[in-house]
Amino acid sequence: MPPSQSSRWLRFVSQVAGIALITVVLLELSTRLVWMQRECLLLQDRTLCLLPLPILNAEQRHVLDIFEQREREGKNFDQFDAILGWSIRPNSSVVEEGTPYESNEIGVRAIRSYAPTPPPGVTRIAVFGPSFAYADDVALSDSWPYLLENSRPDLEVMNWGVGGYGTDQAFLRYMTQGAAYNPHIVIIVYEEENLRRNVNRYRPFVHPETKLPLTKPVFIPDGEGLTLLENPFRSLATLRHTALENPSHFLDQVCPHDFFCVRERYEPLPTDRLFSSRVLRTLAFEIRHRGTLPHLTSWQDSYQDPFQVEVTLRLLTLFAQTVQQNGAIPFVMVCAYRPTFEAYAAGDPPMYQELIAQLHQRGVPVLDLTPEFVAANQGSADFTGYFAPGGHYNEAGNRVVSRAVLKYLCREKMLTGCPSQL
Repeated sequence: MPPSQSSRWLRFVSQVAGIALITVVLLELSTRLVWMQRECLLLQDRTLCLLPLPILNAEQRHVLDIFEQREREGKNFDQFDAILGWSIRPNSSVVEEGTPYESNEIGVRAIRSYAPTPPPGVTRIAVFGPSFAYADDVALSDSWPYLLENSRPDLEVMNWGVGGYGTDQAFLRYMTQGAAYNPHIVIIVYEEENLRRNVNRYRPFVHPETKLPLTKPVFIPDGEGLTLLENPFRSLATLRHTALENPSHFLDQVCPHDFFCVRERYEPLPTDRLFSSRVLRTLAFEIRHRGTLPHLTSWQDSYQDPFQVEVTLRLLTLFAQTVQQNGAIPFVMVCAYRPTFEAYAAGDPPMYQELIAQLHQRGVPVLDLTPEFVAANQGSADFTGYFAPGGHYNEAGNRVVSRAVLKYLCREKMLTGCPSQL
């Protein structure tokens, strides 16, 4: 190449390189200016969060700071549990948003004690499940297990429910704690969103707004059965340290069997020191996955996913069969949300209808509360009178549940001495 052409080519390359460098510097400066003090921006009614997302955001770290301090002082109502993920601390009480909650010496919702073996002539019922089992948003005296227990002198009802539980955690709470109390009847409470919880290991992956970010055990399909994968972190300190100091290892531990983990959202890369690289990475991710991310789908969508349905069917069946093997009578009680009541009253079947049909085929008894609420509402399409602001059943709703359970127990001849009309 002649010297003059060589010089022109070098000048051209230098100019392109200079423009590229200036562009990169300007892009980096502008992105730093926009993103330095924030992780997310609201753009056209959509929230765009810069990747990689933290496994623990600032609010969650603050919550964990307080939680760990109260844990050391023995003051938490909810406590870290190496087996279950979290549970209720025995002999505790708390008032949340005006509602009092209390636990007895074994961590069930009660102010009384229960002997390991029920007294003669008493039918002991044990309730396991999430917040609809626990009866969030109402005081103990208004909760449906308490109302049921006090409806007859020959009943004991132990409320082993824990807020946020999946069916897997409820089953393990029965196995590790509740079965030893020899219940005659076990009510397995299933709320509509349990389908998602049963395939989730780290709650923020499915609910990013979760304030108490803990991991949990999960059961995975194994042939025709299920295999337990234990809670990946055996201490709160290890969970926190791993999430903050070694996020890739945290993802290794949690993601392989968490249906809602989108690892790319949290995986750190060497280029993440550049804000411009993070912005470009985020935009590329949003374009590539727009509308397809599992954590953005609703719990209604989960009923169209064969994997989530199958895991839940196997869990509920395993739970019921284990109870039967222990000499007790199980049944699943389905607790629906208000939109399901409204849809059912308008003539639309609940989306979990096929799930119930499959449970019946597997020999698992089911009490669906939706028809009970619709009947109690006497033709009205407005069900707000049965729900507390937090989304759970209020005092009136808990009365409907208590009456429905008692009627079911009598109809199925699980109890004797029932009135002819109930």
